[in-house]
Amino acid sequence: MQDIEYVDVLIIGTGPSGSSLALHLIQKDQAWADRILMVDKAIHPRDKLCGGGITHMGQNILADLGLPFEPNNFPVNEVRLTYQDKSYSFYGNPVFRIVRRREFDHWLLQQVEARGATVRQGEAVEDVIHKQDYVEVRTEKAIIHAKIVVAADGSKSFVRRRLKWDDDSRVARLLEVDTPENPAETWEFENGVAVFDFTRMTDRLQGYYWDFPSYVDGKPIMNRGVFDSRVRPEKPKADLKQDLHDLLAERDRNLDDYKLKGHPIRTFNRNGKFAMPRVILIGDAAGVDPLMGEGISFALGYGIPASAAIADAFERQDFSFDSYRDRLMAERLFKQLDIRVRLARFAYLMKYPRIVRAGWVAARFVVKLTPFKDPAYVPARLPTKMVVN
Repeated sequence: MQDIEYVDVLIIGTGPSGSSLALHLIQKDQAWADRILMVDKAIHPRDKLCGGGITHMGQNILADLGLPFEPNNFPVNEVRLTYQDKSYSFYGNPVFRIVRRREFDHWLLQQVEARGATVRQGEAVEDVIHKQDYVEVRTEKAIIHAKIVVAADGSKSFVRRRLKWDDDSRVARLLEVDTPENPAETWEFENGVAVFDFTRMTDRLQGYYWDFPSYVDGKPIMNRGVFDSRVRPEKPKADLKQDLHDLLAERDRNLDDYKLKGHPIRTFNRNGKFAMPRVILIGDAAGVDPLMGEGISFALGYGIPASAAIADAFERQDFSFDSYRDRLMAERLFKQLDIRVRLARFAYLMKYPRIVRAGWVAARFVVKLTPFKDPAYVPARLPTKMVVN
């Protein structure tokens, strides 16, 4: 019979949300490093399907943790949003950075390990059993009794499935390919431009096509794909593969020449279920942005309210997490996320091209009222030294 391990906080999943939570707890008090166990079936560095964009919101969270932005990245100086022949742009130095998830997630987890938390990779969770005074988690290698379990295990969360989580959250879809490029012949590389093409949003696609310049193992590639939020489930589904085929053809690329990859994204719903006694959801397991599909920055953001909720639970010895939703919605980042949900439901209901085109024209003038009109604008803060009590 296996010996039972006892732990205060078991974080299932070692992506950005799980690592952010661990780092925020340790920032509160170094003693948390000895109270945290992180497990994941994957072994880093591992591939993760994602456009890889990290906006200033995510960079600022890292800065507040005292972490300089060290992973390899492609700085995007212009974000161009297009609809048919209309476009407008956000500028910055940079507007956001594009990373490869296998590199970024590995780097972030290394920061957790460097601060003393225990991380076990290559250890899949096989069962989660909810008890009154603890949660029993069975992995391939251990039986763990945790006072708190944090589900940071992504959109297809095993914890959600095993505990029969019942809420009304939605799952978005995306398809992507990587195309090798010659930077001298690709204007997106030359000018540091990321493109979001919403042309098909009035033709079933509840989202956009994207072109992100980046590097893989030092080689220039364009990450191209389509995102379908499905925030309006009553509308017919778009044929994502056909959309991607057509949009690549417009850019003189043949979808059949590249490896096609797909992945679901769980989108945020303020009325969703984010916790039960002794169990909370964070990151993609809880939900991210359905408007732009932005995941990394919000995943990092979950570490702030989740760490506060966990610290408070132990201080009061109340593990109900009845106020966890309120903590989420009190955070500025999640207020913005809720606004994006509302905007997505409005925007992806649109079906008249003339109205959308008019909106794109008006948006040009709105952007001029923001700091993002200036190419020299630096939205991300510099990191301060991480303070640990």
